[in-house]
Amino acid sequence: MISDYDCYEPSRKERLVAAGCFCLALSCTGYIFYGTFMGGAFLPLCYKKMMTVYCEMKARQRKHQLCRQFRDLLFSLSASFATGRHMEEAMEEARNNLAEIYGASALAVQELSGMLHKMQEAAETDAAVWEDFAKRSQLSDVEDFTQVFSAVRETGGDLVFAVNRAAAVIGEKIAIETEIKTMVSQKKLEGKIITAMPAIIVVFLQIASPTYLAVMYQSLAGRILMSMALAATIFAYIMIERMTAIEV
Repeated sequence: MISDYDCYEPSRKERLVAAGCFCLALSCTGYIFYGTFMGGAFLPLCYKKMMTVYCEMKARQRKHQLCRQFRDLLFSLSASFATGRHMEEAMEEARNNLAEIYGASALAVQELSGMLHKMQEAAETDAAVWEDFAKRSQLSDVEDFTQVFSAVRETGGDLVFAVNRAAAVIGEKIAIETEIKTMVSQKKLEGKIITAMPAIIVVFLQIASPTYLAVMYQSLAGRILMSMALAATIFAYIMIERMTAIEV
């Protein structure tokens, strides 16, 4: 079980692979904009910031993956409640169903296994393990479901109806969010292609006519202009990421 989904901790091997990719990216950037592969020498200065950005990206991807699996988890719980099963039995059935769909190593499967272990071995209540899951995942959908489930348990309401209704509403919300992200991803890809076009053009000119860009790498004014071009490219990429970062 993951203690905090907002904090991604890469393994040692992953850090080494990421460092190699960062070095390669810096070297290629140095060659494109300054005509030298010495850009990789700046890795110690950029590593911490680049690793922070990398971990944030991986954390977002992990939470998005968990959110998509949670939708199927809700549908499985809803179907189990409709047949008269209580929460623990519904969670066990959901774990088996999700394992068949996503595999035993899926995030939702691991979470359900950990929650069931706490309930069976540590005698924790179903409401307590769901509250802990909502706190660690920081997903609004999990928090909403947990609040509905806890409120119904405390007030003695119709658990089957309330959970089924909550599952339907949250499932629709997740489906709409997925559709929006699918549409935004296309625009994001187009923006990345446009942002990369200046670098692609420079590489093409270096291959087709190396002397054409020689003045940009050999004179002070040329290096200043290339630095401005690099800064503009980075700025454009950041703006595209911010404009396409839509929260539902």
